[in-house]
Amino acid sequence: MKTSFIFVVIWLPLHALSQGHLQFNNFTEGLAPVTISSTPGTFNPADGLAGAYVGSDYAASLFYVLGTVTNQTVFDNSNPTWVTAVDARFFGTTGTGSGHGWDGDGSGFFDGGVARFNFALTTATFQVRVWNNGGGLYTSYEQAASGGHNVGQSNLLPLFVDAPPGPAPGLSGLMPFTVGIPEPSTFVLAALGGAALFFFRRRK
Repeated sequence: MKTSFIFVVIWLPLHALSQGHLQFNNFTEGLAPVTISSTPGTFNPADGLAGAYVGSDYAASLFYVLGTVTNQTVFDNSNPTWVTAVDARFFGTTGTGSGHGWDGDGSGFFDGGVARFNFALTTATFQVRVWNNGGGLYTSYEQAASGGHNVGQSNLLPLFVDAPPGPAPGLSGLMPFTVGIPEPSTFVLAALGGAALFFFRRRK
């Protein structure tokens, strides 16, 4: 009984104070590159050709919330934490063809190193958000989206966050995704509709 008590007393503080880690990259065979949408009208042509691998004019950011979340709206409303320390630019240049991608200049892939957290041995839900940096003009996904540039979000990734001394796990389950112009929100559409109605009423 005494031994069990000592184990609990020692283990709980270590669990609470342990630091978790995760590899923030898709630079692994088996994980897909990020590309520009190939559907006409869904991407900004100034940011690259349809279907192109994204290059160093794009950045990747990591966001998370604690616990398991499977719904995007719930994730967004949970005030996800942005791990700014691992923001990463993509390799290579944005483009298509054999000179790009895994066997070319590495475009479509990024490596932000090891992300570290003040929690471990628990599950958190992660998301990769990719955005065109406008040649250094934009420093966040939101700025790029507001400027009409290509942005994109990965699927939600509930992952168990391990702690050292073991190796940092990767973004297991990361699915292929593209970047493009985000659809206007219902709020924006309603505002535009209201402005148009006001304009026509004034003309009458």
